[in-house]
Amino acid sequence: MWELHTDGASSEEGVGAGLVLTSPEGEEHTYALKFGFYASNNEAEYEALLSGLRLASEMGIKHLRAYVDSQIVAQQVNGVFEAKDISMKQYLQLVEKISKNFETLEVVQISRDKNKKADFLSKLAMLTFDHLHKKVLVEVLKDKSNDEKAVVVTVEEGGPCWMILYVKYLQDEILPVDVTEAR
Repeated sequence: MWELHTDGASSEEGVGAGLVLTSPEGEEHTYALKFGFYASNNEAEYEALLSGLRLASEMGIKHLRAYVDSQIVAQQVNGVFEAKDISMKQYLQLVEKISKNFETLEVVQISRDKNKKADFLSKLAMLTFDHLHKKVLVEVLKDKSNDEKAVVVTVEEGGPCWMILYVKYLQDEILPVDVTEAR
């Protein structure tokens, strides 16, 4: 059985969702979704669940356990709470419709502390990145900046290597005779 953790978040900064889809072998697929529309917190929770269900359906997953930290969403989907608001009724109908794509679908409410990855992704997604380009690259630095490591530069003095002038200046403070090259 595949597992899906979802979380939706809504604030003045925006609306977003976090999804963590985990295969039976433990391989994780993580997603942060920024919504270009306003939604209440409960609507954001439903949007997150629906986005995860659509993704799982498109991947051909047939057996899915979805974990949500929203009591309202979990209880409405499981028939414990009645959806009274028109918006909540519409979301519930959409979940019921897409659930037909699965042979097994369980929606389980969990505490927020057991949904930290999806929660983080939802908060990340709702931030405003208008000042950035659409791609944000994440790099993992393996060493601290203040770790001193020997840097070895090998320069062969037989050929015309452009680095030779720089290395001579850095090691022995020797500048080329030509003023332009020295500059």
